[in-house]
Amino acid sequence: MQERRLERTAWVVIALNVLYAMADSFCSVFVGVYLWVNSLDFQVVCSHYIALYITTPCVFLLAGWYSQARDRVHVYRVGLALHAVYYGTLLILREHSPEHAVGLGVLLGITWGFFWAGNNTFSFDVITPRQRDYYFGWMGAMTGTARMLAPLFSGLIIRFASTPHQGYLWVFAGAVAVYAAAIGVSVWVPPDNVPRPFHIRRALFPGRDQRDWQWIMLASASLAGTFNIFDFLLGLVMFMQTASEVSVGGFSSLQATAGIAVSYALGRFIVPRTRRTSMFWATLLLFGGGVLVVLKLNVATLIVFGFLRSISAPLFGIPHSSVRFDVIDRCVQNRAQRIEYLCAWEVPLAVGRVIMMAILVSLYAVMGEGGIRITLFIICANRFLTYFLITRVSTLRHERR
Repeated sequence: MQERRLERTAWVVIALNVLYAMADSFCSVFVGVYLWVNSLDFQVVCSHYIALYITTPCVFLLAGWYSQARDRVHVYRVGLALHAVYYGTLLILREHSPEHAVGLGVLLGITWGFFWAGNNTFSFDVITPRQRDYYFGWMGAMTGTARMLAPLFSGLIIRFASTPHQGYLWVFAGAVAVYAAAIGVSVWVPPDNVPRPFHIRRALFPGRDQRDWQWIMLASASLAGTFNIFDFLLGLVMFMQTASEVSVGGFSSLQATAGIAVSYALGRFIVPRTRRTSMFWATLLLFGGGVLVVLKLNVATLIVFGFLRSISAPLFGIPHSSVRFDVIDRCVQNRAQRIEYLCAWEVPLAVGRVIMMAILVSLYAVMGEGGIRITLFIICANRFLTYFLITRVSTLRHERR
């Protein structure tokens, strides 16, 4: 049975994630659109995200080392501050942003590396194994609420500003303000400043005695497309179909709305013995959406796909996150080593992202919009591989309590 009571620090971490989700959804979905509007070049947008995905794991490892040497709170605050720097840079570059797409991607990769190294460690530290599904359910529901409101509000700002560029400036400036607020809230996260060694090799190259972690690492590579690629690609495709930032914001808000109730319900009712079933139905839903968009890509099919994807995401993500943390618990010789495994997990994820982006760029160069449809289908069908790999973990094969 799950523990239904979270400590104060856990709620602080959830509040930090809500602020991050608000700022991120306020403008991140529009970054790809912004680069597209100012360049009309799909390759420019993709180069930005490829640079992001290559940079992130390298910095993640550096941030993990610093977390062990000094304090995980430090890297979290650096990540928040760099988010503000990133969007501030977009404010300065304005219509010249596409000329610096790769550099901006590297900057965002550095930002992600620091931020997620701190944030993932927070989530691991503030809950017990029996609270994980409940905690991630609350996290999904509350961040989903932030993601429901912010994109539509952003789209309306851009739509009714005196010029689109002025609207983007207001949106990016708003995100900077929210990140600053999150830095202030982070003072309630207790420090962990005991120096420790950082031994990444065992986590990065697990041996036979860590069979479950090997499966988790392989599954990480196959997750690539559904971790962020969906977000920017769907927003960009919606803008290509409608040429309206309001529609992009409304589309993102619709996806968030669909996931809120699912996240809340799953967090209350999912238990270890139902994790596998939850991930199975999530896989089928996502595949069904992939079949839909590969047959025809228009506003209607995008909306249906976004709805199915938003239900699938918490159905798969909540049990997957819990299983991953459970395996780390069994692998570490002491709890202080958790950051090494959290960092190692990012490496195959990045490899998978870069491979998927290479497929997207290649197919788009040859087939145009048809290449985007096929890529979306590949990402969705790939979930079957993720499901197969993650269900090799011993607890999912044997735990039926």
